Amino acid sequence: MRRLIAAASRRPEVRYLVFGGVNTAFSYGLYTVALLVLHAWRVPGDYAIAITFSWIVSNVTSFVLQRRFVFHGTGHPFREFVKFSSVTFGSFIANLALSAAAVEFLGLDGAVEKLVSQLVITVILVVVTYVLHRTFSFRSATAEPTGMVGVERDPDDEDVPPAG
Repeated sequence: MRRLIAAASRRPEVRYLVFGGVNTAFSYGLYTVALLVLHAWRVPGDYAIAITFSWIVSNVTSFVLQRRFVFHGTGHPFREFVKFSSVTFGSFIANLALSAAAVEFLGLDGAVEKLVSQLVITVILVVVTYVLHRTFSFRSATAEPTGMVGVERDPDDEDVPPAG
């Protein structure tokens, strides 16, 4: 069992599920509290305000956890934070759009309906952001893009510029 856990912990997907799961639970908790309070006060756009609040608070926490424990970031922390935040900001915008569609077009305007739709949206966005963080946010500058192979240059081919 110990070997299985050790082997699993070497996989970034498993670490993402664990540490991303912790942060997602934290963010969803923030969203839930904010939504329930705002919904009880009948604040228009309660879900959008709750999403914004939870994103602002959990973005830094998520960056620290993912940089340190999931992707083992080795680049400049500020550059990685900017790239990370650009991905999470895109996810934030998608979250707002999908939540608005759930409320406006599907009529999911009750507090419980908003909580459930947010859970579904979160699952979708977690998968997308994992791929983007792995291939963009925390990819080192020296790493080759995923799926690319190097081609060696033939020294006899003088009129072909070097690759890169």
